[in-house]
Amino acid sequence: MWGCGEKSSKPPQWIYHYKPKKGEICGIGSAGVHMKGFPYQRATAIARAIDEIARQKGVTVNTQLEYFMRGSSSGGSQSSLSVYSVQTTEGQTIRARIVETYYDREKEVFYVLMCEER
Repeated sequence: MWGCGEKSSKPPQWIYHYKPKKGEICGIGSAGVHMKGFPYQRATAIARAIDEIARQKGVTVNTQLEYFMRGSSSGGSQSSLSVYSVQTTEGQTIRARIVETYYDREKEVFYVLMCEER
């Protein structure tokens, strides 16, 4: 869900004060403007949220981003971004879902709240 409204709108409370449900492990990631565009900004925030969840579980995560660009005969191009995280210790896998997102238009920062899936 995107934050909407004017530039002076206040960010949602979950960015600073999220209280997870009992037994729930969540992480918040953020990212400023990325030189390769918004898909990378979003992917960076997601990777940081997953890293936060992993840190709480005592697991190290190695995050890799892949960027694909395809051209067409009509001169146009399409691009897509694939994000995946690979757990590297303790034989655990981190699976998380996006719960909320917010884009601060004034600061140009993207925020994401993710919680572990069980």
